[in-house]
Amino acid sequence: MRPAAPPEKPADDLYQTGQGPGRFEFNEPVARVFDDMLERSVPLYRECLHATVGWAARHARPGSRVYDLGCSTGTLLAALAQKLPEGVRLVGVDNSPAMLKKAREKLQDTPAELIEADLAGEFQPSEASVVVLNYTLQFLPPNRRGALLEKIHRGLEPGGLLLLIEKITAQNPEHDETLTALYHDYKRERGYTELEIARKREALENVLIPLPPEENRALIAGAGFRAVELFFRWNNFAGFVALK
Repeated sequence: MRPAAPPEKPADDLYQTGQGPGRFEFNEPVARVFDDMLERSVPLYRECLHATVGWAARHARPGSRVYDLGCSTGTLLAALAQKLPEGVRLVGVDNSPAMLKKAREKLQDTPAELIEADLAGEFQPSEASVVVLNYTLQFLPPNRRGALLEKIHRGLEPGGLLLLIEKITAQNPEHDETLTALYHDYKRERGYTELEIARKREALENVLIPLPPEENRALIAGAGFRAVELFFRWNNFAGFVALK
């Protein structure tokens, strides 16, 4: 018998009219289309997901926890569950009930703990060999990012791995206009209209605040991490790994 095809992702149609949502929030309408939004809006999303799983699988230790902070609908958690060593406890954390509802549906047969928590609040990871922070830190005010990275550092075991992917700005501001234009070209090629691109950009204004790569590197090092390495770069997106 041929296996059933996976259900189609609802298309990201949030900004197809001028009457779409205003300020971007991780609410029910966004959760409904988020998987399609990631596939079409985040350059090399699948490749970065596979790279994340590869790094995590090589650093995860039996008896420890592997955290996905800002786990959204649980796609990475599902992939990690297929590759991590036995005895690793998988934990997803998000502050959006709508996202966690989607994650529970996706992960109902996956041994992962899901926690609703504000990462900038009292939440503290512990006994972790790996912490993933993909496309999440960028949504915190810049003056609160260092404190979260310090909490992650405290919660990691010696030698533990931090993996972080962010949208970034150019180190040299003269290149920012080109980086933005290339990113908008990328979105057009994936079916987004001029109106959708403009409305999404407006919705994310002062919600998603990217930093230059060297500022991200300095934040990571300032939280106590060592061996900070750039492992991925696509125009205005970058990925870093670091060790405790």
